[in-house]
Amino acid sequence: MQQNLLRTLGLAALVTLPLACGDPKSSSTSGPDGGAVPTSKMTIDLRVVSSDPGIAVVRANLNDGKSLGSSYRLDGGDFFRACVNGVCRSMADNDSVSSPDYIARFVFQPGVDYVVAFNREGSEDAPDSRVVLPPSFTIVTPANHQQVTDGETVVVSWSPTGAPARASLSYDADCPQPSGSDIFSSGTLSTDLNADGRESVRIDAILENARSSATSAITRCSIDVTVSHELQGRIDPAYGDGTARGIVSREVNLDFIPR
Repeated sequence: MQQNLLRTLGLAALVTLPLACGDPKSSSTSGPDGGAVPTSKMTIDLRVVSSDPGIAVVRANLNDGKSLGSSYRLDGGDFFRACVNGVCRSMADNDSVSSPDYIARFVFQPGVDYVVAFNREGSEDAPDSRVVLPPSFTIVTPANHQQVTDGETVVVSWSPTGAPARASLSYDADCPQPSGSDIFSSGTLSTDLNADGRESVRIDAILENARSSATSAITRCSIDVTVSHELQGRIDPAYGDGTARGIVSREVNLDFIPR
């Protein structure tokens, strides 16, 4: 069963996560009277993602929870630490100018807790946020680099189905233009509501956005279709708000040539 969702990644971002704007704030000096920001006033975006076989990336971002708000950069002794099956690692700043994420890499382990602790000097610790990854899976159809054209519908199938994880499909299209510039288009496609491990993808639906932005006829496109399996995790109650998600994703490429 296919459920049409938002067609552009930009619109999807607006309804899923608060957007950071401007320089990040200090976690230890941006609170009341120049002190630490209370943990209860922070929102965490915690993800454990496996897009490559055998690897899991733990990624955390702290922000003020406001649309067009600010992220927090950890300082003053504040730090993240992630553990899985007794192996623990400190999470490193990705050095983003505006929206710092804190990252640690582990061996992929489905079905067990990835535990992320936020340790603080000037406010309450948040020691127990947890995320579980769904099992690994393989895209069965279509074949990688399968050629597609206008009017086609491609069945994307995978095994195992991932249930009870939520399975959804998204795409990224890159369409070169004769001028030398490329047209990029991204968006969500559908959710596998009946958990049967297969979804039909209309090629024309993917090309709609690219064609609306093209200055000349599109002669070819490279389309990456991503299948994601997602389980909801649990954030520590010390945070004011947030989300925790475990995501396993796999990608297949389609080569579009118009009729």
